[in-house]
Amino acid sequence: MTLVAIKPHGPFVLAQSDTRAPISKFRQDPDAISGRRQALPGPQRDGIPTTAAEEEYAHRAYPAAYVPFELTANAHKVWANIVATTGNKSSENEWNLVGPSVAKFPNVLTFSGAPYITSGRITALAISPDCTQENCRVWAAAAGGGIWRTDNGLTKKGSWAFISGSFATNAIGTLTYDAANNTLYAGTGEANASGDSEAGFGIYKSTDGGDTWTHLAAETSVPAADVDCDLANGLPTGTFGIRTAPIYNGPAFDGRAISSIVIDGGAIYVGSTRGVRGVTSVTGGVVSLAPGLPPFGLWKSTDGGATFALLEAEAICLNATLANDAGIIQSSFGSTRGVNRVAADPRDSSTVYLAAFPRTAGVPRFTGGGVWRSDDSGTSWTQIKPALNTASANDRPEFAVTPLDATTRMYVGEGTDTDSGIGQARFFRSDDVATGSPVFADLTTPENLGYCTGQCWYDNVVYSPPGKPEVVYLGGSYSYATYGFASNGRAFLRSADGGNSFTDMTWDATTRPTPPENCCQPNPIAPNGMHPDSHGIVEAPGTDVAIFGSDGGLMRSSGEFANISSQCSDRGLSGDDLAECEQLLSAVPTHLSNLNRGLSTIQFQSLSFAADKPGLLQGGTQDNGTFQNRTNSLWRQMIYGDGGQSGFSVIDSTMRFNSFTSNFHDVNFQDGDPLKWVIASAPIVLSGETALFYSPMIADPNPDSGKTIFEGSQSVWRTQDWGGDQAFLEANCPEFTTSSVQAGCGDFVAIGPAGATNLTLSAADYRGTTRFGGNVAALARTPADTATLWAATSLGRVFISKNADNSPANTVTYSRLDTLDVNSPARFINGIFVDQSDSNHAWISYSGYSTLTPTTPGHVFSVTYDPGTGTATWTNLDGTGATGFPDFPATGIAHDSNGDLYVSNDWGVLKLPNGSSDWEIAGSGLPNVEVAGLTIDVAQRKLYAATHGRSAWELNLP
Repeated sequence: MTLVAIKPHGPFVLAQSDTRAPISKFRQDPDAISGRRQALPGPQRDGIPTTAAEEEYAHRAYPAAYVPFELTANAHKVWANIVATTGNKSSENEWNLVGPSVAKFPNVLTFSGAPYITSGRITALAISPDCTQENCRVWAAAAGGGIWRTDNGLTKKGSWAFISGSFATNAIGTLTYDAANNTLYAGTGEANASGDSEAGFGIYKSTDGGDTWTHLAAETSVPAADVDCDLANGLPTGTFGIRTAPIYNGPAFDGRAISSIVIDGGAIYVGSTRGVRGVTSVTGGVVSLAPGLPPFGLWKSTDGGATFALLEAEAICLNATLANDAGIIQSSFGSTRGVNRVAADPRDSSTVYLAAFPRTAGVPRFTGGGVWRSDDSGTSWTQIKPALNTASANDRPEFAVTPLDATTRMYVGEGTDTDSGIGQARFFRSDDVATGSPVFADLTTPENLGYCTGQCWYDNVVYSPPGKPEVVYLGGSYSYATYGFASNGRAFLRSADGGNSFTDMTWDATTRPTPPENCCQPNPIAPNGMHPDSHGIVEAPGTDVAIFGSDGGLMRSSGEFANISSQCSDRGLSGDDLAECEQLLSAVPTHLSNLNRGLSTIQFQSLSFAADKPGLLQGGTQDNGTFQNRTNSLWRQMIYGDGGQSGFSVIDSTMRFNSFTSNFHDVNFQDGDPLKWVIASAPIVLSGETALFYSPMIADPNPDSGKTIFEGSQSVWRTQDWGGDQAFLEANCPEFTTSSVQAGCGDFVAIGPAGATNLTLSAADYRGTTRFGGNVAALARTPADTATLWAATSLGRVFISKNADNSPANTVTYSRLDTLDVNSPARFINGIFVDQSDSNHAWISYSGYSTLTPTTPGHVFSVTYDPGTGTATWTNLDGTGATGFPDFPATGIAHDSNGDLYVSNDWGVLKLPNGSSDWEIAGSGLPNVEVAGLTIDVAQRKLYAATHGRSAWELNLP
């Protein structure tokens, strides 16, 4: 996999060529860091969300070219059947939420310098038109955490209730409130094109504000269509003959993501895109590139949602190469990703607008992408604004329409996967878009140029409040190079003059009060601020109060504005930069209020526990860094960025490690102090080895090796002194100021025979020539054995080392086990748990579907190695029939000392009781949510579930 660094999520990156302000005085000054949130040089930590998606598609489908949709659909049906038939047979108590419902960033880890309470990614917002200051109903949709409601959205302390517990999935893409019929519509599946934008299962509606819900049938029949796919280059213009996209009969949205729902009189218009399923602790989910899935694009229903028809369908080739032909499917306008925005004209119910990702090159009839208009209720369409960059499948236009005198105004913001050149985000306006050929004025200015940087496909928001045609908001990623200088971050911009000029909504006008005498240093500039990566916004009717949604949850503006442009003179700016700053800061919110308290929507990748402090947990989260718990509700962030794996030293929990993405890792010797993280992975990064989006990383559980950490890239890497000498690392490699490739920052070494440590290569040695490629996907040790290490790769290789602690590192040896038994599946391995009483025995969980490897079925195996004879056996534990493990991907595994086995999946956790062959639901009360990983604390009798959208949960074991 190739990682492309796009956006850091901490206060530490400034392009080293950027000389607009001095930075040297901030290098070692925590007070200056927290006071100014000065950008500091360092590595970018966050990866492109699609990187994980494209990578994981191969994992979930491997060794086949694609995952047929019927497998996904069947998996959901089977899960529902298990819930109905087995219920909670186990003797455990109910699952308990261990938090966070209050997830707090300390001031030293925020961009503005003020502390911040975060939550998981918000994808959509809706507000009651009857909203008042005293009684304002607001609905918020979370990417994987469902729908939440408050009736006091404008008060100082709002309270939230989770209201989508009956849904088949809690991955939500859009919300629409139909005021005329007092009906709320929720579209499942997130349409933001990221590696963890989960696919959904259709549309739900509620006529009582979300107390009860009805699932729309949304049946469809899409006829077959012909297309000519050239398997040599993936274009539909080749010489392999006409192939037919199959007829599709079934639900229109199952396995897809819903971007928009428009209720227009008796019609319902729905925009859909691709989506993913199956988030594990080491990487993202599966991309929906498969024949058999519903087509995607623009759908219309005239019978209240019972049936839908796909409009302007074109057959397209999916990933059509000689090596990996994923077949043919139909899509509106031939778009390779689908329709990302739909809106009705506010003056004419027969006029509809949409925005789509570009098409596959060569599809006839349509030029693809851009903005389209229909004046006959969707029967025919005209492209009214071409795509900004038709060569990029990531070109995502967003728009807002609003009545203007006797015409209709449209604002458009668009960009692709680059923050410069043809793909750089730009802003446009037409004042009469209802005409057949409107003219769009380019209103791009220094304030809004590139507002969503290189990832408009992920976070791009254009919003004009009802009744305010001169007001428009733009939401994007974050201007990391200019925050604290020419801008306050530009997470959200606001214009009150029709888009001619903008001001920055990201930080408010407040400052931190002077602290008590003898307490600490004052921070003169510490405003409340927003989290990066914007996805949703709504204004309260009749006010200028706005609620903003992002990867860090919800913020609300005061509705009043202040001119703080005088601050620009203290930022070391001049010329155009000074003028830009003064404009952006000329009308900022007087106050930004945090609305995240009570939202349990954090997207955990994994959890780890402290052996010497019962109940102490930490875990990495999507885009919110690594947290540790203080109470069952309050957790505190220890380090920013994307959080993958984490760990404690088994002998001293003051020693921690965290991972960002790929093979960027830090260690900490001072109990997770946010200012004491140090770079420790420079040798791994400098090696040039690739790694999974979140590479596997474990702390040695044996007290005799309590300072050992193992990491998997393509080789297994090891440090035996927690990354290196503490004094040296803290003096020379602090996270805030150090490059990830700084020599000496870490002492990880690749273990294994000299010149042959890479476990993924095809070689005439212990590695062999089958199942080569990929990366190390799982690592496991047992507390009872300081010598043995198990390792697996993403393409199904399994290795055991019986001398993994040997020094020097090149004396470590491996034996490959998957070739020793024909029952070993050639599929992605996402979990290994080593028997605590026998290090030659482990349980292994597999992703993918048995249907794709019919000769080697199974998702859960007991594997035993005999070092004396050099043999290994794979015993399939899936079982059979209604009580067997369903044919859907496992995502994690844990084994209890009493013999019970636990395996997580896309909807929860299953249990195989000791001595039984029948799987059952583990515990009760766990929301219907993807569980990315399991962690078991045998000594404390706790099983922890890292959910991807509903925070962390624990189950008391029998």
